[in-house]
Amino acid sequence: MDEKEILAWAEASGISVEQAREYLKKLEPLDKKEDDILREVFSGVNRPVLELSAGRGEFTRQLLEKYLKPEGKLYTTERLPEVAEKLAQAIPDKRLEVLVSDSSTLPLPDGSAGLVISRAALHDFVSDDGDVVKALEDCVRVLVPGGTFVIYDKIKDGYQDVETESAEGRMERMNVELAALEGKVCWGLHFLKDYVRLMEEMGFSDIKTTVLEMPDQPGYVRYMTGNLNERRPAYVKRWGEKVNAVLDSLAADFQKTPPRALSMAFVWGKKL
Repeated sequence: MDEKEILAWAEASGISVEQAREYLKKLEPLDKKEDDILREVFSGVNRPVLELSAGRGEFTRQLLEKYLKPEGKLYTTERLPEVAEKLAQAIPDKRLEVLVSDSSTLPLPDGSAGLVISRAALHDFVSDDGDVVKALEDCVRVLVPGGTFVIYDKIKDGYQDVETESAEGRMERMNVELAALEGKVCWGLHFLKDYVRLMEEMGFSDIKTTVLEMPDQPGYVRYMTGNLNERRPAYVKRWGEKVNAVLDSLAADFQKTPPRALSMAFVWGKKL
């Protein structure tokens, strides 16, 4: 376990070094399980890989460093040109190509990808009408027959009311509220069975699932509150002053919501 990582967790979350060490220790077997699944998924991939919604590129780096072959190709999508440009500059890997695109209009030929993968992104998926199957049709188009589609995302299994029982669950509702400010629909948190149904509706077969029960993160509320306070000016710039009500509501709910963690689930299947 890296001591610098422990100290960074403790400082960012406002917790003791021992609490941070204990939390990261609990993550180790889950990281191993995640690694085993990803190695299985990547084992037979001989075509380019498509990652959906790279964000800051944490998972992109992981894919390049651990799973993509030296001669492989990774496409990743970002719909905002400025975000895509920053991502390409931050990861100068010749195997990576950042596409300024969303999942519904991919600039790739039919059957050009052997694997399509989405990590902690689909629950934040925003569209005009909330039809996720329709919005992902182009991802299915670019996937070669026999190729694999992988969803790795948060689920709300284990909760009756995830927004009042989990600070992380309440946090994820914010994305639904932000989408509504633009007159759009965010898919939001779902149960594992909903992801399986989604895969079935997209026409995938041999669907497999694995759930990782994540440990509660000490200091989660403080950590996320700090992040949101830093981002508030950027949020106001994008959504206007009305976004302050969304952020203030979240901050108030945080004070009365337990810091229970959401589980992560792998759901993957084959294209016929």
